[in-house]
Amino acid sequence: MVGSNVGWKVAPYLPVPAHFSAIGEQLTSVSDNVWIIPGLCVSRDDNHNVMRGEETQLLGARTLSPSSVYVMPGTHCKWVQADAQQIHDFRTVMTGELHHLLLQHSLVGAGLPEQQASSDAFAAGLDRGIHSPAVLPQLFEVRASHVLGHLPREQVSEFLSGLLIGAEVASMCEQFAGSQSITLVAGASLTSRYQQAFHAMGRDVSAVPGDTAFQAGIRSIAHAVAN
Repeated sequence: MVGSNVGWKVAPYLPVPAHFSAIGEQLTSVSDNVWIIPGLCVSRDDNHNVMRGEETQLLGARTLSPSSVYVMPGTHCKWVQADAQQIHDFRTVMTGELHHLLLQHSLVGAGLPEQQASSDAFAAGLDRGIHSPAVLPQLFEVRASHVLGHLPREQVSEFLSGLLIGAEVASMCEQFAGSQSITLVAGASLTSRYQQAFHAMGRDVSAVPGDTAFQAGIRSIAHAVAN
């Protein structure tokens, strides 16, 4: 976020559609041999979106696993449409932040004990989210389920994670229905969870570790600057 309006120096967003090459060509200089990479933005009546940081991972993922859609899970999950030359569009889903807020700052997670890993609880939530992706009416049911003894109180986090990821993947796959290839760009834990969701939807996906994608992307930008 050093290039944001609360960062070191404002680095303007590049509007999409944008060529991948433009990311390394439109850097903001802050001192000798120091630049800030621009973010990307979408500004249409049906979609207003921004990203900072993920664009560098995109550059790397494009070379490591070319796809028509890149899914970048995290606090704010990015779904990016692209081809070999351009980034065409992207959407943001606040799945990670919503999970945190519901568990830590809402009635859904009030008074819960320390949470435990549970593949069964995650799978149950995932199934619910995939088959009923209109998730808002279901959120209070998460609390009611553990209050009534149907969901172990130590497994609420896992069930909620599955519910939210399932709803995200189901709704976004419908929106990106024409996409032929999908690459996940994330750490091992989130990659595993999203792979499970995609497989439940009958979709095969490739995966690139987020750190590996970032390193490849930043090297490509440094190479562009040097030349």
